[in-house]
Amino acid sequence: MEEATSAGAELGPVGGLERLPTNCKVLDTLTDGGLATGTITQIFGEKALGKSILSLQAALSAVSKGSSALILDTEQSYFSYLAPYWVPRLSAKLGQDFQLKNLKLEKVPKRATAGRGDKKKEPASRSQVITSLTNALNQLGITYSESEISSMADLVCPEFQLQLDDVKGPTAMVIQQPDVIDLLSLHGVVAEKEVSEGGRVTLRLKRTPVYDSVLRQVIKETKAKLLIYDSISAPFKSTFPNTQDLPARSAGMAMILSHAQRLCVEFGIAVVVVSHVSIDPMHEWDRRPYGGVMLGHEAKFSFELTKGASKRNKEAEEINPEERDDEDKELRRIWVQRHPAMGEYAKFGYARVDGEGFH
Repeated sequence: MEEATSAGAELGPVGGLERLPTNCKVLDTLTDGGLATGTITQIFGEKALGKSILSLQAALSAVSKGSSALILDTEQSYFSYLAPYWVPRLSAKLGQDFQLKNLKLEKVPKRATAGRGDKKKEPASRSQVITSLTNALNQLGITYSESEISSMADLVCPEFQLQLDDVKGPTAMVIQQPDVIDLLSLHGVVAEKEVSEGGRVTLRLKRTPVYDSVLRQVIKETKAKLLIYDSISAPFKSTFPNTQDLPARSAGMAMILSHAQRLCVEFGIAVVVVSHVSIDPMHEWDRRPYGGVMLGHEAKFSFELTKGASKRNKEAEEINPEERDDEDKELRRIWVQRHPAMGEYAKFGYARVDGEGFH
């Protein structure tokens, strides 16, 4: 039985997987036509190599082909400087006028049931809860700080609510979510951080994770075909900075990636996880993707982005040697770190970054 594909999508030659082109020639070649749906692709590399530019280009390319794309911006960089500069330039490159939609989340209380047989009441907004809390404390003559009120409001309002009524047709959407606890909540995981006397940070689940999350609702209602985490590294690095925090870091990332994998299967979407590199202090040449074994197991495709003449495997095949120019500071190398049909670092190609994005 042949599987139907979405409008504008293209099929790659391997395995019959649907592919979403990125309009970065070398990456589309290495992925047999674009980002594979139904699975997770990892793109990692050191800072300032253009990972976010490539992510934005992939999202807008998906929209140009008739599919919505969602970016989880954990570094809060898209609306601060990426979008104003790059959206007009990528619009010119792709021949379409794009706009990024900023999806704003609001925390609300759990929906309450009025009575047997009655419909659920609409929950109050977080701002309404804060107003009620401050009024009550003022009447009692109790002093409080802004952070204390915010913490109390978070206890009362543990769930996110998102309005998607104004999202019409193929759209590039962004959710800014720098906090790891809020990021977990977006994936149906309600947890809290705990810090021991020795400074160890752990995660404590407050209830059993649910699959029908806010993120799942967004994918379902917008019919998005591409989900991008840019980056998965940032919230975990800031929350779990020490080696003793590894168990909590691994557990949190596992829950997020497991949820993303289920979305891949249910909706046939492509998931891209952008991450930084981990450097072994004893072997500075050994750069591995941040996320370790956990991310390594979930990502079926993995590509490393490097700059200039960086080497990974002397025996690797250059797929476009005519583009090589070791003096070109804007030249990038994209290496196959993992691919179902290729060996580790068996192939690489050159990509150039200019004012129109990746070529």
